[in-house]
Amino acid sequence: MARRAGLVALLMIQALSWVFVTDAVADSAFSPNKFAAIVVDASSGEVFYSRQAAAVRYPASLTKVMTLYLAFEALDRGELKLTDKVVISPRAAARPPSKLGLRSGEYLSVAEALDVLVVKSANDVATALAEKMAGSEAAFAKQMTAKARQLGMQNTTFRNASGLPDPRHVSTALDLAILGHALLRDHPRRYAIFRQQETVFRGARIRGHNALLRTPGVDGMKTGFIRASGFNLLTSGVADGHRFIAVVLGGNTASARDQFMRQLLRASFTSLAVRFAGDTLPVATLLGAKDPLPSAKEAVGIVRAWPAPTELSGACGAECWSIQVGAFRHREQGRRRLNDLAARFPQRFSRASQQIVPSGELHQARFAGFNEVAAQQACEFVRSRAEACLVVRVTR
Repeated sequence: MARRAGLVALLMIQALSWVFVTDAVADSAFSPNKFAAIVVDASSGEVFYSRQAAAVRYPASLTKVMTLYLAFEALDRGELKLTDKVVISPRAAARPPSKLGLRSGEYLSVAEALDVLVVKSANDVATALAEKMAGSEAAFAKQMTAKARQLGMQNTTFRNASGLPDPRHVSTALDLAILGHALLRDHPRRYAIFRQQETVFRGARIRGHNALLRTPGVDGMKTGFIRASGFNLLTSGVADGHRFIAVVLGGNTASARDQFMRQLLRASFTSLAVRFAGDTLPVATLLGAKDPLPSAKEAVGIVRAWPAPTELSGACGAECWSIQVGAFRHREQGRRRLNDLAARFPQRFSRASQQIVPSGELHQARFAGFNEVAAQQACEFVRSRAEACLVVRVTR
């Protein structure tokens, strides 16, 4: 007991030391009517810190995370290829900065467009890519909003692919954290694109806006700014194999926003370490006077931003459930289907038992070992990607 108490005390001292040696976040660093923030444990969905996280705000270029999410889906479905041409339309060429600056009729590849969207946050490229995928940016914005609802982003409406000003183009810190989590969960192999601090386009070096990527443990995501929003940031940070997803909106300067994000992440990892040691030290307590709105009250208390992963092994009792994701003439086709889903969505299916069940001339591809609720959720997830899925009850 004494040893545990000593460890907790040491962690508290270390935590408080970094809080007080860093520069204070000045009262003028955030505008109360623009500020919002949230930190969420990526594994459990537990909210470690929340200030006005459900308040409607302008996402600015954090919007492009959804643009990229839909592009990744199109790539996975084979509807889009990295070598495809993205032609700059007159409308795209006319978009205001930040932009790549190509003229109408010029083009770049999808691979180049994705890199430029992340690093340069190019509005002209966002519009051109939206037009490539949906025919028009307005049609693409409707797809973005529909996907937001599927992911659980209940207070988000997209009106364009870039985040340029529109009074109806809104989101919340909570919804943007959900988006960041969904991208990590659904497209883990493509997430590395968000770690880029620079890229090269036709021989010219383009440097990015995300200075936080130079912070140890921060491995990606996106910045944003319009006057109506202030300086925004969606970040993912990892330490000792544990990941937090954090959103800060409404900074009066990029440096103030970045500084507060660093403090939030440090406080979150310290709070987690203290918990592992058997005690409690909330993030808000660690921030102290540096909390921009310490008395802010959420309209709805946010305890968990998304469900914790359902335990698969041993969770189904007398009745187990499977999900069937296809029936194939050849066993190897079914195996490839299961391996593909497990690789694309590891947090959903990497721990599920894979089964090939003969049925006449066909081979049914199934993930097994779910309870009923988990099976229904897993199938809904697969169907949300326009792919077939059937829930199957298996009596032991």
